[in-house]
Amino acid sequence: MGPALEQILNLLLESERAGVAALDQLLGEVENDELRRLLATSREDEAATAFALEQLIRANGGQPSGQIGPFAAKVAAAGVLADRLKLLIRGEEWGARKVEEALAIAPQDGPIADQLRRMAKRHRFEVEWGRAELIRIMNKL
Repeated sequence: MGPALEQILNLLLESERAGVAALDQLLGEVENDELRRLLATSREDEAATAFALEQLIRANGGQPSGQIGPFAAKVAAAGVLADRLKLLIRGEEWGARKVEEALAIAPQDGPIADQLRRMAKRHRFEVEWGRAELIRIMNKL
């Protein structure tokens, strides 16, 4: 694995960890059961992806970052709940773009490409699903 690929995989790893931290914080504040389930599902996905990225980086001779990205602090500072949830969706969009950048420099076959393709699919799905669910749930509140 080259340094550019290791660097972007670590950026993705730090970002997934930041997503987990942001979702943990929101889960502690949200009272609506439907929204809690939505956030908990996203949190589980983010945590599983962070774990998979750590393993992938190690398996390919890299050193996983121990850092958490700045996104969690941005979500915490975003103000009211609706604003923080919208920021989460924008974070998923950013994540999808970064995964696509990583795919462009990754080997086209093998475990790295397979993991990145799964991540790209999940991020795109969560953007669309998250928007629809957020609109539906927020309209009920």
